Amino acid sequence: MSKDPQFRFDVQGCKKVDQAMADALAKSAFVLQDEIREEQVIPRMDGTLSGEAFNVDVKTARRGYVTLNFNTPYARRLYFHPEYQFHKSPWVDSMGRKHDGNPNAQGEWMRHWLPGGKYQSRFAQIFNGVLNL
Repeated sequence: MSKDPQFRFDVQGCKKVDQAMADALAKSAFVLQDEIREEQVIPRMDGTLSGEAFNVDVKTARRGYVTLNFNTPYARRLYFHPEYQFHKSPWVDSMGRKHDGNPNAQGEWMRHWLPGGKYQSRFAQIFNGVLNL
């Protein structure tokens, strides 16, 4: 007669794996945020939209998701109007203030990282790299 194999569930080990996954997810989101900035697709006037208004929310990383947000009242208007002619080089406004442009500025600037976009698999690549898979 053979003995039934024993199975022991390692709760602490599972917690460590969960934490490692959440940490990798959060780190991946910050790496993606940097890459989006480097692509210079976000319209730029004074740098607010691509600077302090571009946030990564990692509070839900333990549940398996993070969000990238643009926290300004005008972000939605700019995002959903790709017909706008965004400044792609430095310029001076009517008050004489100098502003930088972004050479690739466009509406719907996140579309390249969404399903169907040219970088749609980039987040998975970053995540796998962070986890060393």
